[in-house]
Amino acid sequence: MNMWLSFFFSLILTSLVSFATPIIVCVLILVSFYLMAYVPALGFLAEKGYEHTWNFFTVFGDGSGSMGIITIGAACAVVGFLFEALNFYRYQTLVHQPLPSWLLPHNVPDFLSHKGIKGRR
Repeated sequence: MNMWLSFFFSLILTSLVSFATPIIVCVLILVSFYLMAYVPALGFLAEKGYEHTWNFFTVFGDGSGSMGIITIGAACAVVGFLFEALNFYRYQTLVHQPLPSWLLPHNVPDFLSHKGIKGRR
């Protein structure tokens, strides 16, 4: 039961972060163009960049730039959800498999052991 609760919490958290990250990035891009418009030499370039970026978001939002940003965020949330589910599945199937020979611990000399200097007598 605890494993499934942890799994669902991880799925929800991953989905929320995957949703919020592209929205924050898109808003930061728009704000940076908006602020660049106040620089005299970059005003025209910033206005065009803002306009083209907003038009790009309107393509995904069916005519609304805000809905385009939310659509991009929702798509990223679905992708994050699927990656987290795949990660959980891979962990469940691989955790019970024996380790390949190249991953097995080898005989390590005493001076390289995890005990360190204090563990030697």
